[in-house]
Amino acid sequence: MAKAAKTFRAFTEECKGSSRLYERLSAAVAGDPEMLALASHARPGQPVPNLLFAAAHYLLLQGKDRCGLAGFYRTLTDQPGEPGEAYPFFRRFCLENAGEILPLLQTKLVQTNEVRRCAYLYPAFCWAYARFGKPLALLELGTSAGLQLLWDEYGYDYGGGAVYGKAGSAMLLKSDIRGKRPNCLLINPPPVKARIGVDLHVNDLRDPEDRLWLSALIWPEHTERLEHLKRGASLLNEHPVDLREGHAMRLLPELAAGMPDDAVLCVFHTHVANQFSAGDKAELREHLRMIGKRRSLVHLYNNMEDGRLHLDYYLDGKEYRNIMAETDGHGRWFHWLLEEE
Repeated sequence: MAKAAKTFRAFTEECKGSSRLYERLSAAVAGDPEMLALASHARPGQPVPNLLFAAAHYLLLQGKDRCGLAGFYRTLTDQPGEPGEAYPFFRRFCLENAGEILPLLQTKLVQTNEVRRCAYLYPAFCWAYARFGKPLALLELGTSAGLQLLWDEYGYDYGGGAVYGKAGSAMLLKSDIRGKRPNCLLINPPPVKARIGVDLHVNDLRDPEDRLWLSALIWPEHTERLEHLKRGASLLNEHPVDLREGHAMRLLPELAAGMPDDAVLCVFHTHVANQFSAGDKAELREHLRMIGKRRSLVHLYNNMEDGRLHLDYYLDGKEYRNIMAETDGHGRWFHWLLEEE
């Protein structure tokens, strides 16, 4: 119970400046043994606060509310109530609906498709293209619905008047660059020859159930993220991607072997490695080392050792490691750190 309370206190800090509702709810759950006991039914390895709050949000989006909790969610009302007054309503809602929340905690996964993270992936992929001079072959681990695989179909506004990426895209992502602007930024996106996503459970945005769950994972105040999800779903219908269901570490060697030889393989994942076991991380690194002996390879990631964006690569069998950027978890800003030639 002490460990669970610590997890919710940490989540409280994460929510500051981003979600007042979840900040207040998380702080209160941390001191509530009955709610901590409910949350303890989450699947091992899952971010427990995210899962609990998403489960409640999921039921609210279905219209299951007899105690007035929906009145505190901006996704459900134009004038949400004061977050500091929400906890009694939240507690009652969760305990009254425990029979429906428990199965969600036990079966669902935290699989956010935060499309705006592509704003900091874009310059990293530009850098990889400039470094290797080859088209890119994308392999995303923890892909969820595959929206980040379409980063080259989006436009990017970093301030200053220029728009990078896909000209005229229905998805324009705005992000602030703190510090220096990357030299590698390309007005037009690098060419992509192949793209595959892998996840334990692939979300199909054409399926109302999957779409509702991904919407529930979005924090209530983040209406722009919800709009990104809707626009991303529309673009995904226009540009379907190859999504494979299974354990990424088991599938990685076979999928990498099928990628075109005249492209640089880019294995990437964001905000998912915190759900990898130590064994998974070691296995991933060993697979990448072996693949890197045979072909050029880029590994773009965070949350393996820390929250920074890393880009490691293999060239002629030799490994190189780089820290690319400090990033906001939702892609609202990034601080480019790589010293470029």
